[in-house]
Formats: sequence, structure tokens, C-alpha cells
Amino acid sequence: MSNINNLLDSIRKNFSSNKFDKFIHEINFPRFKNFAPGVKLNLRFPVTVLVGPNGGGKSSVLHAAWGMPLRSSTSRFWFSTPVDPMDFDSENQNRYWYSHYIKELKQQVQCRKMCGKKRHGYWEPTRPAQKEFMDEMPAQNDRNKKFMSGSGDRWNQVERTPLYINSKAESSAFERVFYSLDSTTLETKQDSFVRYSRQLKTAIDGDLKSLQYYGRERIKNNHIISASQLAVINKILRKNYKSARYVVHSLYERNFSPSVIFETDRRTYSECFAGSGELAVVNCVLALDKLKPFDLLLLDEPETSLHPGAQTMLLEHILTIVKDKMIQVIVSTHSPTFVELLPVESLIVLDSSSDGIVARAHPSKASAFHTLGHIDTSRLTIVTEDKLLEVLVERALNHLPRELAKNVTVVGVEVGASEMLSNQIRAYAQADAKIVMVLDGDQSDIQKVIDIDPGSLSPISTQENIDFLKDNNVSIVGTRQELDVWINWCKRHLVMIDQVCPEQLLLQLIVPDHSLLLDKSATNQKFKDAVKKALNKGGNDTDSKTQAAVFKYALGLEKEGSEVHAAVVSLASKLQEKIKLIKG
Repeated sequence: MSNINNLLDSIRKNFSSNKFDKFIHEINFPRFKNFAPGVKLNLRFPVTVLVGPNGGGKSSVLHAAWGMPLRSSTSRFWFSTPVDPMDFDSENQNRYWYSHYIKELKQQVQCRKMCGKKRHGYWEPTRPAQKEFMDEMPAQNDRNKKFMSGSGDRWNQVERTPLYINSKAESSAFERVFYSLDSTTLETKQDSFVRYSRQLKTAIDGDLKSLQYYGRERIKNNHIISASQLAVINKILRKNYKSARYVVHSLYERNFSPSVIFETDRRTYSECFAGSGELAVVNCVLALDKLKPFDLLLLDEPETSLHPGAQTMLLEHILTIVKDKMIQVIVSTHSPTFVELLPVESLIVLDSSSDGIVARAHPSKASAFHTLGHIDTSRLTIVTEDKLLEVLVERALNHLPRELAKNVTVVGVEVGASEMLSNQIRAYAQADAKIVMVLDGDQSDIQKVIDIDPGSLSPISTQENIDFLKDNNVSIVGTRQELDVWINWCKRHLVMIDQVCPEQLLLQLIVPDHSLLLDKSATNQKFKDAVKKALNKGGNDTDSKTQAAVFKYALGLEKEGSEVHAAVVSLASKLQEKIKLIKG
């Protein structure tokens, strides 16, 4: 911690002295993807952390930032297709503008890019638009003209190299073969893997930089990782590798992907037997080593597959590079560790609104932790996906023994089931948090995955279940290890109510004879709509706060023996089982 604080102090001093040339200070989205019109992001520190739920715009910001530098285009990540066509109408064209610092001029300038029709939506520079609150261009002079277009009608785009690292999308050569879903049997895959491994072994033993096999070049890169790079890898992973070889090859499939051969005092092994976090760190360290002064580093969930200690060491390494090379870093993350260790001026918290994605006006670590679902690990906390479910859980706790329930906190996190099942579980599992997660019953389809014994999973069934979860809006990184952790955590910590959603019970309390209550196929949304309609008819507000107040009052009047009372008792029984399991 002290080293990280020293690095932050040094970075802050250099930043306040305007030593970070080419720095992007402000991003504006007049119209961009799912953002509300006119959203403005202020980047107030050399390392910016984007926090928000799944689908909350974090990766979209990275994609925009990638396209800002000269000769870069956001179309690398987003372009028009027949399935997802872009709107090229002049009023609805997607566009953004940003300000960057020019050290030689000692001022910030504004640049704009817009998606045009060329090449399926290629993003091109445009003149500034005063109606979008951009400044007018100043007169050209000997001092500023080299930073402007030839006609002086716009500023040149910032000249820096962007590096994008998406930890979620990276996989080893072994994983690409064994976790791909195809008709090949496991035995056939193993036989093929063994056969091609012989060629890889030849390349390793001979330090081959080229290998032709079946008429194709199979080696793109084959080298020993340098001593300085290995030292960083060892520090992050808390390992003691003597050496490591990095080979990018296409021996197992047509695409090139990496293999890493680690050597310790006791043995030598490849990424097949290493954790997915080890390869992720190797890939990241090698990529970071290529950064030049004033480059732009974009990281998409760098904490993937890393425990909190490794996340801390990775952040320390990134901050060292920021200090030495004055680079700018923008990070999309679900990591409470990153939020906790970085200053509050690093934070951008993204929220959803009726108009689209917005940025919280005054972000704080508390708001970021709330969004991430970060919980005090010293207490047992029950997290629910909304306030209505929070009320139901609090009522159910009244049916538990006092000694069991007295030190339990209930929190309605209101970020959605997908976010909770995908990213919050990962954060809770890493932190070994004392958590019980309560979700609506409309998530019951995933129970069939939770019921699986992880030890029985083959590579093919692993991928089948990961794909099934993805189809149900649950994102697993994509390895057997990650799925094992997810299943085991859910077995111990996850509760789903018997009803589709708590609105079903609320409707039963306020309109007991409602026809929807007899419809076995009624959806979550239908119950929500029916509750709002019933409350509105009675002259009540329909916001979540009012619904929670009405639900709490109505539950207090419910008689023993009623269906709603039985539902509360059933939930209490499930909660008691999980609380006892966690408390031991």
C-alpha cells in the first residue's frame, strides 16, 4: 500500500504540473450508442476507473477512446451491419468530441469525430460544432498552425498510440481447443492435441522462429521472457519462476494463440496446467512493456481471473509505468480492489436512466462500491436485486431465531440480476465475503447449472453450460476454473424465491382476485405492470420507494396460514439454511 500511495503522490504532482502531454481531459457524447444525449465525462487523473453494471457503457467508452487518436477509428469495434445498422441521418449520426492537452501550446484543444457512411461507418474527423458546446477555432498563427488542419478549420486529432487489452477475450492455445464447442469427441481432441504438441515441443527445444507444418507457417513468436519481465510476473503472481518461454503458434487450430512454458525449481509445465490468471498476467506484462511515453492504455476488466492480491500488484505495476512514461490509462472494471486503492478523482460511475446511460455527477467510492456490490466482509450481508425483494427478506428474517438473524444486514443493490450473477459473484468469491444473494424466481432456469457437480464436467459440457448461462444473461469468463468457482459459490450463497418476482406477492396483497395471479405463464414484467396499474388506480405513486412502503405495510397485516405468509416462511427456511452454512 505504501508504495502505491507513493506512486500516486508522484503521479499527482506531475499531473498538476501539466507534464502529461496529449492527455484527454474531457469526453462528450452528443449521440453515442446507448448514452443519454449530451453526456460528459471528466477525466481528472491519469488513471480513470469506469464502474457500472453490465451493458452500462464501460466498454463503449473504451471503444470511443480508442478511436480518438490520429489514424485510429472506433469502427474497429463498432460498424454498421444489416443486423445492427447505424443511423446515418445527419441529426442522428453517432459522434463524440473530446479535449486534449498540447504541452507545447500549454492549452487544451477540442476535436470531434463522426460516424460516416464510408466503409460501413468509418469514424472521421469533423469541424467543431458550436451547437454541441464546442469552441470556435482560433485564428491560425505560426505557433498553433502545425496542430491544425491545413485550412485551419479544425484541430488535428491527438497524436498518441492506443493499446487495448481485453482480458475477458484472451485465452490460451489450450483453452481455445478444449473449450470450443464442436462435434469432435473429447478423445479425438486429446489425440490431436498430443500429436500437435510434439511439433510444439520441437519448436521449444530448438528455439525455432519458424516452423512449416502441413504447408503452413505455424510459429509467429517464440522467445524467452526477459528477466525484468519475469520479475514483474513473479511479483504480481507471487511466484518464483526461474524462466518462462512465450510461443504464439497455430499448431492446435488455424488461429494463432499463445502458449507459455513455465520453469520452476521443481518442474516445467505449460499453460495447460497453469491457472488462467497466470497467462492473463503474462499477456498483460508483455503488452505493457511495449508502451511508449504518452501512449493511451485501455484496459477492459484487467482483474479477470486474478485474486485481490494479484490485482493490487498489477495496479502497482501499471502505476509505475504511468509515473515513468506519463501514459494515460482508462480502465473498465468490476474490481473493488482498484476502486479502493485509487483516489476518488479516478472514478467515473455510470448509471442507467430513462434517457440512456449517464455519469454520476459527484462520484464517490461509496457509490462505486454500491454499484459493484462490495460488502463489508466482517458482517453477514444479504443482497437483493431490488428494494421490494429487500422488504420481503427483512420480513422473512422475523421468522428466524433471533441469535441467527440479529447480526444480518439486508441491502437492495438495484443493479439487476445479470450484473449480480456475472460480476458481483466474482467479486464476492474473490473477497470470500459473508454474503447471501437473493434473486427473483424468474432466474430459476439457471438452477440446473448450479445443481451440477463441477467435478463431473468435461471440456465440452463446460462450454455448453457457459453458453447456456450466457444465453440467460450470465457472463462467465470462459474457463473450467471460473465455472467451478461460480457453481460452488452459488451452492453455498444463492437463494431464489419461489415466486416469479416479489411484485407477484404484492399484487396478491393489494388485489387478491387479480386474474394475473391465476396465469402460470405470467412474466416478471406483467406482474410489475399490474402492480403499477393497481397503485395508480388507488391514487398512489408507482415509484420503487412507494412500492416498497406499501409492500412493507401489507406484509405486516398478513395473517398466518395465507399464501403470502407461506411464501415468507419458505424464504425464511432457505435463508436459515444458507446463513448456517456460511456461519459454520
